[in-house]
Amino acid sequence: MATQIRHISTFLNQWAPPGTKMDYDNVGLLVGDPEAEVKKVITCLDVTDQVVEEAIQNNCELIVAHHPLIFNKIGSINPTNEQGKIIYKLVKNDIGLLVAHTNLDAALDGVSFVLANMLGLDDLRFLNTDYAISKKIRLVTDHGDSTSVLKLLNYYSAEEAHYYNVENRESNLKCYEAIIDKHHLLELKAGLKKEGLLREGGLQVTDLASPSKNFGLGVVGEYPDEGIGQNEFLHLVSQSLNVRAVRYSGSVEKIKTVAVCGGAGVFLKKKAISAGADAFVTADIKYHDYFTEQDNFLLLDVGHYESEYPVAEAIKNELSGAFEDLSVSATTVVTNPVRTYVSEYKPQSI
Repeated sequence: MATQIRHISTFLNQWAPPGTKMDYDNVGLLVGDPEAEVKKVITCLDVTDQVVEEAIQNNCELIVAHHPLIFNKIGSINPTNEQGKIIYKLVKNDIGLLVAHTNLDAALDGVSFVLANMLGLDDLRFLNTDYAISKKIRLVTDHGDSTSVLKLLNYYSAEEAHYYNVENRESNLKCYEAIIDKHHLLELKAGLKKEGLLREGGLQVTDLASPSKNFGLGVVGEYPDEGIGQNEFLHLVSQSLNVRAVRYSGSVEKIKTVAVCGGAGVFLKKKAISAGADAFVTADIKYHDYFTEQDNFLLLDVGHYESEYPVAEAIKNELSGAFEDLSVSATTVVTNPVRTYVSEYKPQSI
């Protein structure tokens, strides 16, 4: 069966469920027909006119991006402005646009994991797991085959599923309990209803005090042995991310534990310090945020594009592994709008 956009969308939704996105965000299929057949895909960080031209030249039917092209409601679509020009060109050339943004930031093996891997860190784990998306479910049913009920719960990604007998006036009642992330709830309810297991008052959903282990923000990792020196670390970051200039504050003799967050992640600075990080790599740091109020701590701003562009290659690899019939490539266009001038002359003293 030919691969369609909806198949790729389903795969991305399993990796980075839309229900985990930030409220302001806009993810999923932003342009295109979900039933359209796809043979060639291009991945990117930003959707620019140059990226769309590359997709046209390579006969791609789909672009998978990290940054949304459309955030707010659109009053009109015409080529009189940059956004309208891009959307108009996508529609005219039958090219779909799929986006995974803050949902991919929060996903296991998502943006920050990719950044941590680029920096050669080991023993990766989420930096911030205060992601209140897990729910506890209680299902009461008189279904006789407990094994099939447990399998059904597991099929819809419920974890730690178990049951016990209910002592009341009705005989043979069992109560099943499990943990499930909220974005799986609708599918679970539909599956239970289809199997005749969803009766009135039979399913209770409550908030869970402990956070989900499957989603979070930022990543913490380690360097082996005693770690590396500050200058060696700065050089490693520059080389790994192809950055000509790194802005930083603080001073550390040895760096072993490192926290990272792709994109604008300085709001996690205190989390990084609490996690025992010797350095925190992120982007879009404002002036006053460079004052860390913490000794032996290095705060780095590598640039927004630089901290996230490797995700295009990661998405390409994931899609290539999941769909053998697809030809997937990462864009060759550098979409970073920021330019850096490095002077070869010593500045005059003031």
